[in-house]
Amino acid sequence: MMKYRTFYLLFFLALTLGHVNAVSAADGSAPARDGAEQQFSSVEERRLLLALQQERLNLVKEREALENRKKDLKRLEVEVDKKLDQLQATRMRIEKLLEEKDAAELKKIKDLGKVYSKMSPEKAAGILANLDTELATAILENMKAKAAAKILNNMNRDKAAGLTKSFSTLK
Repeated sequence: MMKYRTFYLLFFLALTLGHVNAVSAADGSAPARDGAEQQFSSVEERRLLLALQQERLNLVKEREALENRKKDLKRLEVEVDKKLDQLQATRMRIEKLLEEKDAAELKKIKDLGKVYSKMSPEKAAGILANLDTELATAILENMKAKAAAKILNNMNRDKAAGLTKSFSTLK
């Protein structure tokens, strides 16, 4: 209940002071702003006026702090946008490099397929049997069917079956 009385008293005081300032401005006389020159009808009025002035100063400081915070946030937003653009450009470069790497690997595997096709089926079977299943399958995939069949024919049964199975489930 006391808070409401204080609020209404402050509100009334602010209105009254605003009215007095407006009347003084209409007279041509300037209202006194100094605490020493200003007359107060009571200690309570003086205290309330000082509280209002302090609250006004606090609000101005808060407003300035908010404006500074907005400026900082805007600056940070611009920085984040620049970083995102840089990351996007880097991602695109990496994707391009990966595509180039994949193309180079595919070319090398095709070349290996040609090399193994020209080898004797016995030697090619011995080497392919010791390679990683994925690589051996890729090499066989890039060979002519007749050459791949001769190599598989010269391989251990289990290894040939494993490569055949991998070859049938290529991605």
